Amino acid sequence: MTENPSTGELALIEAWIARGHFERALEALQKLVLANPKNARVWKCLGVLRQQQKRHKEAETHLLHSLELDDTDVDAHCSLGGVYLSLSEFGKAAARFERGVELSGNKSTFALLNYLAVRAREGLLDASLRRYRDAIDAGREHCREDIVAGRNLPWSCFDLAQIHLLRGEMKPCRESITQGIRLANAAWQLNSATRVYSLLAESPDEQVRRRAEEALELIETLEGEYFSDPNEKRCFVIMPFGKRLDEADVEVNFDDVYEHLIKPTVEAAGLKCIRCDEVDEAGNIHTRMFQLIWSAEVSIVDVSIPNPNVFYELGIRHALRKAVTIIIRNKNATLPFNIVNMNAIEYDFASGKGDDEAQARIRNSISTGLLEGRPDSHVSETLDLRIIDRPRVIGSCDVYTYPIQGTKKSVALITGDLRNVRAIDVWVNSENTNMQMARYYDFAISSVIRFEGSRKTRTGHVAEDLIQHELNEIMGNERSVPEGEVIATGPGELKNKYGVKAIFHVAAVRGVVGEGYEPIPGIHRCVTNALALMDDPQRNGVGIGLSSILFPLLGIGFVRGDFRPLLEREVQAALEYLSENPASDVETVYFLAWSEQELALCQSVLRCFERLGAPLQTNRKSRR
Repeated sequence: MTENPSTGELALIEAWIARGHFERALEALQKLVLANPKNARVWKCLGVLRQQQKRHKEAETHLLHSLELDDTDVDAHCSLGGVYLSLSEFGKAAARFERGVELSGNKSTFALLNYLAVRAREGLLDASLRRYRDAIDAGREHCREDIVAGRNLPWSCFDLAQIHLLRGEMKPCRESITQGIRLANAAWQLNSATRVYSLLAESPDEQVRRRAEEALELIETLEGEYFSDPNEKRCFVIMPFGKRLDEADVEVNFDDVYEHLIKPTVEAAGLKCIRCDEVDEAGNIHTRMFQLIWSAEVSIVDVSIPNPNVFYELGIRHALRKAVTIIIRNKNATLPFNIVNMNAIEYDFASGKGDDEAQARIRNSISTGLLEGRPDSHVSETLDLRIIDRPRVIGSCDVYTYPIQGTKKSVALITGDLRNVRAIDVWVNSENTNMQMARYYDFAISSVIRFEGSRKTRTGHVAEDLIQHELNEIMGNERSVPEGEVIATGPGELKNKYGVKAIFHVAAVRGVVGEGYEPIPGIHRCVTNALALMDDPQRNGVGIGLSSILFPLLGIGFVRGDFRPLLEREVQAALEYLSENPASDVETVYFLAWSEQELALCQSVLRCFERLGAPLQTNRKSRR
């Protein structure tokens, strides 16, 4: 770093902070502070970083020093206001946000909305809304302009969501929150939105409180989908709270049992331990409880006393998950008839002392259960239930473009139904090694391509199966192709309706007798081979100039378990090809995300590639 930091140097550090690379940013900032002790922006960056690391008092010190050097910095005042919110010093927070509003001439939407949230908590929202009505209207338009231009994201989305909430417009509020989370680079960027809605959820105004709780519930749901650590497993603990008498009339402090016996045991096994009272109070606690009962890989249930809530939640867990539910009980407990034949780990916890043997048995049950997945639910054993998380289909055709740094090329995600996509040169059809396209009414990309590409009668029935016929002619008497092979055909009627120039059929799955289809080993080769075909005018059926290609998520319909490793390799293959072939005509590689869950997975994966910049969003209106 130079002694006088350039705008580019500080922008790089701010980008590291935005991506959550805190240690890297801290090392660079500490050097800059020593070399530039009177640079207000350096101190501000250091304060913002320490705030994200939850070092609130250090953050306060650095931001105060930054303001001593430059008291006109609106962002520094707002950042300091955020520190005071974390410290529950609401009066100081309001003063800083109000100062930010004043310095900006009522133009800082972030300062204004945080100020309004603090006032809402104090029951003074109506007066503040009247005072800043014009500023709120201007802020709404400013947020919309920033979103369209791709500026100040995801903050502009979160600010616009709060404006909608204050106006009682919950549908656009939910849409803006969803958009903001999709555009966020790191989970910490959601903190500002969560903090604001938590303040609003403490408002004495019931309507404001209810709207804020709804917003918090949505944020938590989407955060779990978009920013969950794929390597982190969770254990949800179901148990009584506080001090209760057991069957021998001995007082048991179940909070101590949790803190000193259950939680350290679970964490020692490498899992995150969660109990209901550790979930944020704002919002619908029952909704989040059900989500955790369903989604946690492990659940520990303490049935030491006949607590109705505990047995209710145990029943839900057994209905939703076949494993791993671990039942524990105090040494004085007698199990009810309905669960008397279930294995229960007995513990002896008295005077704050743990039980080494019980802890060892719990750890062993966790590791064995996760490894073997053996059913421990009589419900699952008897009824053979299959509970799935129903896909939430994305209705809009949105594009999230991730520029590849140092190039003019990009990787992009496009959402929703394939039939809403227009003006992409090549569609990739994930096919089996036999090159047999799906039937028209199968639930598959192949069926959509086949049907939409066919020539129809006046009544809409297939008159000529154009794409499959061409594929059959190419195959001739051959019954299969090598795994990873790519065959180009014409687009049939897709050309006129969707602007498609070619269909690339990739041999991405193979059949296994008696077991169905499975992804081929090294499925990422399909991506490399398809991109190479784009640049081969002799074989692609079109010639030169193919610049865009759309891949479905190859193999996702056939993977049992985590699809992430496959997708990571597919994206990596695209980046490697474009890096190794800088003269390639390919400009944008698209991946299709049909549902909210697929989009969350894709964005989670793309955030891991440092070569990709922050996403920009555009919307393609449906032309159907």
